[in-house]
Amino acid sequence: MPIYLPTPAPKTGGPDGQGWTRLSIGAMGALANDECALRPRTWAALRESQDTRRARYGGFGPCHRADDCDTCPVLRGRPRTLTALDDRVLVRIHPHDGHLYLMNRPEDGWASGAQRWTWAEVARIDGWDIGRQHRDEHSDGFWLIRAV
Repeated sequence: MPIYLPTPAPKTGGPDGQGWTRLSIGAMGALANDECALRPRTWAALRESQDTRRARYGGFGPCHRADDCDTCPVLRGRPRTLTALDDRVLVRIHPHDGHLYLMNRPEDGWASGAQRWTWAEVARIDGWDIGRQHRDEHSDGFWLIRAV
């Protein structure tokens, strides 16, 4: 399964024949990094991280091992476990900082007790499937469904 997602090469063409136009983000420095398919940053990337054959560049965190996946701490780390009384858990995405919060009582909004998790932890959760997106008056989010 592909985990290492290299930065796409610029398309040849454009006025200089090398893919550069007059305005280029690449001219500001190395802003684009190789990515790791196990470090999602959005719900769509999280879905792709569950079967990395579908993963494509964009929406993932940077790869810090430069295609040396054998020593990657994200890949070699133990999966995270979640114990919950219900078979569905709402994960809220904080609207200001994008952090994830697993909600105890989602109907209470942000007044509910919550556990803060990272996108990479949710991607490596054991015994749960990534469910549908959720949106209410409190925030965006998605459901975790207990795998049977």
